[in-house]
Amino acid sequence: MYKFIHPTARVLGSGALALALAAGGSSAFGSESAQATLNQALEAFGARQQMADPLPDIEPGLAVEVQDLVMMNLAPDYGGVVGYWWSVASSQEMVVSSLLENMFTSSGATLDLAAGAEQVAHLGWMLRVRPQGIGTVDEAAPWYESFSELIPAVVIRDRLLAPEQKGDWSAMTITNAGVRYLVLGMPWQLGKEEGATLLGARLEALLADNAGERLAEASVLFATRDASGMINELRAKLSARGRFLRGSDLLWLGPTGPGVSLGVTGRLSADFSTLLGQRRIVFAIRSPDST
Repeated sequence: MYKFIHPTARVLGSGALALALAAGGSSAFGSESAQATLNQALEAFGARQQMADPLPDIEPGLAVEVQDLVMMNLAPDYGGVVGYWWSVASSQEMVVSSLLENMFTSSGATLDLAAGAEQVAHLGWMLRVRPQGIGTVDEAAPWYESFSELIPAVVIRDRLLAPEQKGDWSAMTITNAGVRYLVLGMPWQLGKEEGATLLGARLEALLADNAGERLAEASVLFATRDASGMINELRAKLSARGRFLRGSDLLWLGPTGPGVSLGVTGRLSADFSTLLGQRRIVFAIRSPDST
């Protein structure tokens, strides 16, 4: 049912197991289970349907391989990787999700509501990597100098996992945390002065419905040590996959509060505040059966 794209070692890091999976063969590492897991994840993502049954129990290294294969199968429709979103599992370990170019849209967009999965919106901010990319971030240096823009964002996810697995690191990784849409607002440019002003103070955001009722709030203040540590942790996880933060990649700043369920359709607005001004993102949620 799904096109199985043959990966390479450059993309997946440890290519031997991935190639065995792509060929449909079996191995001592359980590739038959991995193939079934891949099919289950792709089916849930395509149907936007919460899984009735949990994903098979799978070890972390193989979970990353399956996530990469899911992204490669989505690539014909969603495009290549242009950034990363990260969340936290119930174990408090970082879960890295790939962002594909056609997941992005801008203020004014109309988005389709998921038919069979709860849809959750997160407020926050993204950073655009400077053209030279990112090496190791020195904890003593201004971490924001590695970035050229601060971008207000609403990230919308489908909750695809069975309830008992919703905080499981491997299951979240396999399904790419269900990331579906990223709605971006007008960015702030980050020169040295702007970076110090914007990212040295609290960032705040508010999501409201068309009647003005508050649905969610987000607030974050980044310490240099915390931010540089997060970036270095993300770099280490990407390096283990044979990837790095390239110029113009987009990077989510991290969790800024719980997501809010979008159980209604209609127009929504998100207001973002910084010391250098405000931005607004407006978008609409459309029911699948609407015309």
